[in-house]
Amino acid sequence: DSKLPSAVRNTLLELFGQIEREFENLYIENLELRREIDTLNDRLAGEGQTVDGAELSKGQLKTKASHSTSQLSQKLKTTYKASTSKV
Repeated sequence: DSKLPSAVRNTLLELFGQIEREFENLYIENLELRREIDTLNDRLAGEGQTVDGAELSKGQLKTKASHSTSQLSQKLKTTYKASTSKV
């Protein structure tokens, strides 16, 4: 049903597959980091310590996530430019 040539369509499907896998990896990493934060916060609360440092941890996570997103974005742009120049 697609009007695209099969080679272009296959390239796009491959690239979208790579994007999906990268997002899945980031999602899994995010879940693991959230679990780790929760575990550490629970441990701190159990020891009677305050959890003010959690905000700092969240900020650090946002910075790391932003950096990862930036790298992903740059990788996608480079891959897209390379694939479109072939077409």
